[in-house]
Amino acid sequence: MTDEDRALREERQAAALREVADLGRRRADLVRQAEELLKPLSAAAVNAVRIGAPRRRTQDLAQISTGVFYGWLQDAGISVRPKRPAQRDRTA
Repeated sequence: MTDEDRALREERQAAALREVADLGRRRADLVRQAEELLKPLSAAAVNAVRIGAPRRRTQDLAQISTGVFYGWLQDAGISVRPKRPAQRDRTA
């Protein structure tokens, strides 16, 4: 391998690592922004349910998992029925 080949390889590696670093920083910023939105989102979702909005529609609009959503409701003191046990596949 010539010095020129090594230099070209190092330049390509450096460029690839710069791209990884840039994308990593952008992702970390988006994750931080998403985490900052969770508190106001949960407050808004709980408020919507408290004033009578349908739970399923509220959860859909919040774009949050069922477990997280119902956890917010429980934490806010809103009654939530116990989760049904998973049904086993009885066709086997």
